[in-house]
Amino acid sequence: MPSPRKIPRQPTYQTFAPSSAVRHLQRSQMDALPVELLSKIFTSAVHCSHDLYDSITQPITISHVCRHWRHVSLSTTALWTTISLLFPLSTHQLSRTLAWLCRSRNRPLHIHMDFRDPSWNWDEASHHFTWKSMENIMRLLLPHARRWQHVELYTDTWAPIFTFLSYTSHVKSASCLQEIHLARCNAYFAVKGEPFRPTAMALPVPWFSAGLGLPNLRKVSLGGVHVDWAQSGLSGLKELELKYHAQEVMPTLEEFTAIIQACPDLERLAIMGWGPRIDPNMKNHQVISLLHLRKLEFGFVDVDYAIDLFSLFRIPNLSSLTIEDVTSGLEPCEHHDATRLLDRLNVLGAQQHPDKVPLACTPLQCVRTFSLRGVKLGHDAADTITAFLSNFRSLESVLLSNLDACSLRVFCSVVLANKDETYLPCLDRLTLRDIDEAALVDGLAECEGSISSSRHIRIFVDAYVGE
Repeated sequence: MPSPRKIPRQPTYQTFAPSSAVRHLQRSQMDALPVELLSKIFTSAVHCSHDLYDSITQPITISHVCRHWRHVSLSTTALWTTISLLFPLSTHQLSRTLAWLCRSRNRPLHIHMDFRDPSWNWDEASHHFTWKSMENIMRLLLPHARRWQHVELYTDTWAPIFTFLSYTSHVKSASCLQEIHLARCNAYFAVKGEPFRPTAMALPVPWFSAGLGLPNLRKVSLGGVHVDWAQSGLSGLKELELKYHAQEVMPTLEEFTAIIQACPDLERLAIMGWGPRIDPNMKNHQVISLLHLRKLEFGFVDVDYAIDLFSLFRIPNLSSLTIEDVTSGLEPCEHHDATRLLDRLNVLGAQQHPDKVPLACTPLQCVRTFSLRGVKLGHDAADTITAFLSNFRSLESVLLSNLDACSLRVFCSVVLANKDETYLPCLDRLTLRDIDEAALVDGLAECEGSISSSRHIRIFVDAYVGE
């Protein structure tokens, strides 16, 4: 054994164990935050974006940063409340949904389901998303119906919608549900004379236990989707949309009136296509009062029906009005001259002494925004438009969208060339959108020489170039 004196001397290095202060500096400052605050930051980061994709991916990203963040994120139930299911449906989406439902525990849920085929397949028989696919989803979601807060379902065909309605008919309480959007995205059913299909599934379904399970519902949008209107539970609503239905499945006038009466605080109503079925043999119809309605959007497919429907309304506090010819997008060759409709609105909107106001009326003096979309006006409609717009004493903004050259020329000549300073005194903005470039140039050029110098109106143009 060698003597210690003969062992070669090795260089020595002093090592130090990092002190607690050094270890603290090496850690992220985020780790020093209280768990409760970190959880709040995560929740804010996820929900500050209105992008559905972010609501799904950000919780995953956060949970993959480190062990501590994963523990905090999995314990933060508010991160996992957005359910997203898209076409084509996959087992991965179903597995993710199951995990989200578990992690969100008792939190209210935002459910977004979009099963529209990008190839626009409206065929019930060949579409890849079937009633069976919807049934598998409903079996996952239905046990959590009491947590549904916001539900969106978009499909190309009726069978998945029918499955959703049938399953929800057994839900006794969806007390958390505040907003629901259901749409069978085929606007062609709104064409005049078009029947509902498939006829075998036309029977209305009394969703949510005949409507008794919807005590807190406030916003409803039904696009091509009908329910049992007599047992719809549509009450206390703030917003109601009825869009692109076949006329035969719409509520009767009595059913529609009952729904409106059950929603005394309704602030927004949108009807695209057909509203209630009006019996032409009945001469005396009950007036439909919408005392708190602020925003009305109406798209017509038949001018006579539009006149009859407007003649039923009493809307004393309207601030935003949109009128659209729905057929302009569905049947481009079937434009209807809407001059008669404006004539009727002029009568209903005329300013009169309160004790002389007819029961059915739509005063326009408080309307601040007015939109006209795809509407065709006759070349001799200038007097009608002049009289109609004279009712708008508070009008600030006008939007003209998808108008032909003749309609644009007539409307602009009235709005821009009137030299009466008391005519549309508050008008500040005119927006021209989706109008053929040639029609736009011709329409404005014709008005250029007659534009009143006393009017100061900002004109915004968003045109498309015709083929």
